[in-house]
Amino acid sequence: MLLFPAIEQRRQLRRPFVFDAKVLMDDVGPYSVITVNVSRHGLCLFSHRPLAIGRNYAIAIAVPDSPRRINAWGTVVYCTSTPDGFRAGVRFLDMDAFSKACIDDLLTGQDAVR
Repeated sequence: MLLFPAIEQRRQLRRPFVFDAKVLMDDVGPYSVITVNVSRHGLCLFSHRPLAIGRNYAIAIAVPDSPRRINAWGTVVYCTSTPDGFRAGVRFLDMDAFSKACIDDLLTGQDAVR
């Protein structure tokens, strides 16, 4: 059997960032998660409980040294089990202008987040 390396299919820059975040869930209120990586179109996060694929959630990401947080609305596109919890991919559906600018600054390596 021949094994080929996986081909990266993402078209947007994705950078690793480990930030505290909250997912707003109807059944339990705000739930703590940790970001794994972020792009302009989505993020990967680590959670101790599974997130429902296809479900929309509000997400608030605490960015160190920023006066505000990234607030986004997104849909879960995958959720896989790991030995320590779950990794979930979230595609952004909407966010405010500050949150977009903050992500752009993070991805371009700007020292100060707007």
